[in-house]
Amino acid sequence: IIFGPEPNMELYYLFLKGWIGLAALFGLHATEFVVRFPSTIFAALSSVMIFLLGRRFLGLTVGIVAASLYLLNDLQLTYAQQTRAYSMQLLLICIAWYALFAALTVESHQKRWWICYVGAMTLAVYAHLFSMLILLSQLLAFGGLLILPSPWRSKARRQLRALLISLGAFFVLIIPMLLVSLHGSKTYWLTTPTRSDVSYLFLTIAGQSKNYLYLIAAFCCFGLTVGVLTYLPLGKRLLDTFAANGRQDSDEERTSLLSHFLPIGFALLCWVLVPLVLSYVISKETTTRIFSTRYLVTIVPPIFLLVGMGVAAFRWRSIQFVLSLGLLLLALTLVPLYYQSAQVEDWRTPTFWLEQQYQPGDGIVCYNNKQGCQISVEYYLHTYPSPNNPHFTDDSPGAYSWQTFGPADPHAQDYQAAVDINALQAYASKHPRLFFIEGRVANNDEAQRMHNAISWLDSHYHFVSQIVASGVTIRLYVTSGA
Repeated sequence: IIFGPEPNMELYYLFLKGWIGLAALFGLHATEFVVRFPSTIFAALSSVMIFLLGRRFLGLTVGIVAASLYLLNDLQLTYAQQTRAYSMQLLLICIAWYALFAALTVESHQKRWWICYVGAMTLAVYAHLFSMLILLSQLLAFGGLLILPSPWRSKARRQLRALLISLGAFFVLIIPMLLVSLHGSKTYWLTTPTRSDVSYLFLTIAGQSKNYLYLIAAFCCFGLTVGVLTYLPLGKRLLDTFAANGRQDSDEERTSLLSHFLPIGFALLCWVLVPLVLSYVISKETTTRIFSTRYLVTIVPPIFLLVGMGVAAFRWRSIQFVLSLGLLLLALTLVPLYYQSAQVEDWRTPTFWLEQQYQPGDGIVCYNNKQGCQISVEYYLHTYPSPNNPHFTDDSPGAYSWQTFGPADPHAQDYQAAVDINALQAYASKHPRLFFIEGRVANNDEAQRMHNAISWLDSHYHFVSQIVASGVTIRLYVTSGA
């Protein structure tokens, strides 16, 4: 499947298969903890990389603030708990940016850092194709460093040849992925973005708190402004007004630190804006839809690094501490709000009930399989097997097939047979009892179809019992079938 209709995230799925196989050697089943564990580790390591990136190139304060706010961020927490490639992609992207900055600043071993950069970005593309937009942001950032009046300009110019060689190696390495992706499925389920979607994206990053969003924007702007002022004669005099007595960095240390604000800040701004703008324009002007909060979680690290810059721009350590503490406390208060509003579907409890109630010969129908109903049930049936061996048969209306990666019926266009009265009646005639599983539906039309199907089942067969969990219901009927 990953080398055919669904090539995206293939690196992650190959890794996950290997991980599950390794866990099995130690007697561990593919439980929720086991399959989600790698994503959690990737997310934790991403926080470490953000800290290292901030500390090395922008100072300890930036590293601590950026890593802490990232760790508490709603959007990244969402994907840190999913068996998807987003946290792996974020880790690889952070490593790539770190390697790129290191290659431009170290005095020796540049080749090692360029090799690290190429390797990380190649793996990032194999983890998720959206990483190509991150590559474009890196190229724009490098181009800006060739022009901006900073100590990085001469270094970037010396490393131009190394960049071109690295790009050549990178494109050779991703050729297999690009070829496979040409025949992969498209993101037809995403809608054409609007300006409100952009606002919603940033509000999501801010945990649905406008006040937190305004603070994030203010600190980002302040850090970038200080970076620009550092290179202006008038700006240097203005920055001197932040000087004070007491514990503080020396003038030379502070000047050295602020000299990185403009080049690094520009690169971080590219990291934010290029994926955001390009994904919006591409989704708006073409049939390819790539503007989505799940894809744009990749811009969360640079946002909080910019926030860290804004905090570190204040000279007084006491002010830095107070501002950092205030931001962290505000971010911490928003974390529980995510868990209160998160979409939770409890498939485990009703599936266990199904296993207890199931008898040989029973039929199982699941709707909507397009939204993952059957896959979710089968996960628990396989992970926690029962002696009764409950299973979906190929003739189950709307059944899902891994062979076709779609409806089991090759003539079916979708999974609507699960709520088709004639299909249900024909299936029920072959089974003495029928389990009808209600899962998530995509819209009101699907909800109405499911309601009509359940009403028909209630009026034609004997209802025995049901179990209702969060977002999932299983109803058992006696059909007097075969």
